[in-house]
Amino acid sequence: MYEQFFGLTAPPFQINPDPSFYFESKGHGSAHQYLRFGAFQGEGFIVVTGDIGAGKTTLLRALLAELDPAKVVAAQIVSTQLEAGELLSAVALAFGIPCDGMSKAKLLVTLEAYLASLATSNRSALLIIDEAQNLGPAAIEELRMLSNFQFGNRALLQSFLVGQPELRDILRLPQMEQLRQRVIASCHLGPMDEAETRAYIEHRLRHVGWDKRPAFADHAFVAIYHWSGGVPRRINMLCSRLLLSTFLDNQETIDAARVDRVAAELRAELSGTDPAAPHRATSDKPASAAHATFTEPAQVAAVATRGKSRPSVARPAQPQGRPTSNALRGISTASTADLDLDLPYSPPPEAGDGMPGPLLCVAASQAGVVVMSALLRAFAQREDLPRTVLVQIVAHDAIEDAELAVRNAADLDLPPTDFILELPARSVAGRLAEVMAAIASLLHQQRPSAVILSGDEAATVVCAVAASQIGVPVVRVDAGLRHGDRAALRETNRVLIDHASSLLCAGERPALARLQAEGIPANRVHMTGNPWIDAMHHALPRSVPPDLTVKSHGVPSDVLTHPRGYALVWLEHALEGDGVKVLTELDSALRRISKSIALIWPMPAALQTALYANRTSAEVQSLTIATMSSLSYLEMLGLMREATCVLTDSGWLQDQSAALGIPCLTLATQSERLASIQGGTNVLVGGSIRRIFREMSEILNSDDKPSRLPELWDGHAAERIAWHLSNWLLARQDLAFRAYLERA
Repeated sequence: MYEQFFGLTAPPFQINPDPSFYFESKGHGSAHQYLRFGAFQGEGFIVVTGDIGAGKTTLLRALLAELDPAKVVAAQIVSTQLEAGELLSAVALAFGIPCDGMSKAKLLVTLEAYLASLATSNRSALLIIDEAQNLGPAAIEELRMLSNFQFGNRALLQSFLVGQPELRDILRLPQMEQLRQRVIASCHLGPMDEAETRAYIEHRLRHVGWDKRPAFADHAFVAIYHWSGGVPRRINMLCSRLLLSTFLDNQETIDAARVDRVAAELRAELSGTDPAAPHRATSDKPASAAHATFTEPAQVAAVATRGKSRPSVARPAQPQGRPTSNALRGISTASTADLDLDLPYSPPPEAGDGMPGPLLCVAASQAGVVVMSALLRAFAQREDLPRTVLVQIVAHDAIEDAELAVRNAADLDLPPTDFILELPARSVAGRLAEVMAAIASLLHQQRPSAVILSGDEAATVVCAVAASQIGVPVVRVDAGLRHGDRAALRETNRVLIDHASSLLCAGERPALARLQAEGIPANRVHMTGNPWIDAMHHALPRSVPPDLTVKSHGVPSDVLTHPRGYALVWLEHALEGDGVKVLTELDSALRRISKSIALIWPMPAALQTALYANRTSAEVQSLTIATMSSLSYLEMLGLMREATCVLTDSGWLQDQSAALGIPCLTLATQSERLASIQGGTNVLVGGSIRRIFREMSEILNSDDKPSRLPELWDGHAAERIAWHLSNWLLARQDLAFRAYLERA
């Protein structure tokens, strides 16, 4: 109807799968490679799962179009509401074998003879089972029996099982053990991200001769993504209706307002509701798995986190000794005294144990809370991952850090914290002993599939060691960060955590090279990008404007009106090692710099105490630096994005300033964040006052330093981590089943 009006050669958004429109998103590209690999191997099972409308059938047809029929004979079964005996007949018919009136025994003999005849002519047989989640266990067992057919040492049949996420649940059943042994690869097709959604729409339009008629406003693509959730079939439904609506209105442009109106109408048609009525979710099923359900843009984030039930924690919300800050009330908590240390340990579920245990995500610092916010959002988008259990570790006397952690969790839409581990001990050794006891108890109770760790704190080392000692695998985020000085405590921590980990996700190319140089097997390491950048992109629209931060902390607003702007100062490690001496030297340098540019210096209470104890009264009175207490992440981000430059010893601040293109002077003699130094805006100046002044002068008197964004710092690192984690867990489960059978 609208094709001729817009000069298109065909409808670009057909619902029926058409391999000529195949679009290779990151997820589809990976699945495509798996299928190609399977076709090349010619044996066993390949499992591909994806939500309704994710593009599984289109992917299959694209693969079939690539196969050489002279080498591969492919048969496909789509209707899988079949009993075991009916399935065998369906397989025979799919390969063109007449089977009317055949007994099961004769049918099996006939199938084997046909497959053997293909092998003798150097051809392989490929069986594709679509909608495989509808098969019963008995029917799947028949497929496994067919995979036993061999000609010499060559398998006669290769099978692809393609279905919705429920298929993975079926394959995890105890009676599926033998089939799991035959699975050589598996993957899950998730929704596309915002950039891929736009590329997908433009790809399909260009395929039919689109010449910018109709034109799509930038915000229209954003709205389409939010309404569709990045699911191809929903995108097709919505875009087809958009083209029709634009044609009927005799318009040439599709804007966000039209997208919202048409999507609301389409949602009303599908759900039978009034399009003008506010949408109310009627199911707890995540949007990615809903059947053609369109959600309001504002609801996407909320819907994405549903469906992951959390265990009830039978512990008081305010245990004895808990800080009484209002920010901390109502959170399920556990101190080391609350946890039962006498429970016998049971390993993560293996063959026949049922569903896998949760992912135990541990945040041992405020920075860890921010990273976990990005990871948990990505994990929640994947139905093929286990549920998550979030653990925060807080020192009993660090009330300021605890309150900020809670505030950051709320600001960053972090799911409710399942456990807060309080550490009452005053000494470092005492706290580490408490961490070991508490984490050991949690491992006993939760029996996790894996422990997810980020950061280089001593408590993180303890978690890694505790998990690896009892066979719980560790998944390491920000792996491979090194500066080369093994005498530094945090460098040793990073090495210990990495080498105790089973799956390592590196955020930058130098880190990947370092892990390989240390002898960590390549199959345990993946280049995923930096999840800090994901968290930053998510938080930027809500970052607090500098004037509000300055006002709320009682700092004169003049600090924001300096002709050269202001520099943001953040010293995270100034009190470590020979801290007082280093702090005194840096303080002296910063006071001199403040004569050329305003400085805003948030600092924790311990740093303020040490700083003022080593200043004379004259120095305090003449100080022109605006100091304030520790800030929330949104406040820090708001100050950083408007700063002339950043002065810090903090790794995460180096990364984020580089991603924002803000010049950064790292006030340390060494840095493990090599990507931001080699190609970003970061300069390592150490404690040299001369070097600091030279670099600061260059920043103030020249244009911005040329920089490039490090590889894969695109805001999608957490999604890649979730993808690798999903495949790694399934591969690990398959290995466990095989080991179980060997023992049996």
